[in-house]
Amino acid sequence: MAYSTFNNLDKRKKNKIFRAALREFSEKGYAGASINRIVAELGIAKGSIFQYFGDKEGLFNFVFVKSIDTVKDHLKSVRDNTRDEDFYSRIETLLTSGISFLRKNPRIYALYTKILYEGNLKFCSALLKAVRQESFEFLSEMIRLGIERGEVRSDMDISCATFYLDSLLDRFLQAFMLEHFGARPGIYKANDTQVSRWARELVGLLKKGMAPQ
Repeated sequence: MAYSTFNNLDKRKKNKIFRAALREFSEKGYAGASINRIVAELGIAKGSIFQYFGDKEGLFNFVFVKSIDTVKDHLKSVRDNTRDEDFYSRIETLLTSGISFLRKNPRIYALYTKILYEGNLKFCSALLKAVRQESFEFLSEMIRLGIERGEVRSDMDISCATFYLDSLLDRFLQAFMLEHFGARPGIYKANDTQVSRWARELVGLLKKGMAPQ
């Protein structure tokens, strides 16, 4: 994590370091990332990175946590802005706004997938576990509220429903960003109209299985 020496920098410098490190880790993964390339891009001494973060792992933790905080802010915004909508409209908004977020922040998702498939570092596994837990709790809350409002079947196992919904959302985002997942169904890099159509279709399927009869 960041030391006080980094926190004392002005916002512009901190953002510049974050962007350079995010680019490196999202393109090369943790193992392949080079502090030398990062400092060369920034035009600073290599020792500065160690003064700011301690080591490579500290820098990576900073980048990953800051990226996840950006995702959390997006999810909280969706949650708060859709609170008066029904469960299925909220899920549709979550799908379409998720794609909008990825378009604006492709390197954050690239970082996530790099680490997901690198998967050979214990501290990375702990970070990924925290991400999945955050997603699980977010969706569980939405499902519970849907049940309370009579929009979701009361006999549903919330844990099973959350796992299913989380898997659906995760794969939808993968299909948009990763060609080998989304090329055949036509989701990969789809335009807004196509994304909206897919979101409606997926939510329609959810409604058939989750709505009270």
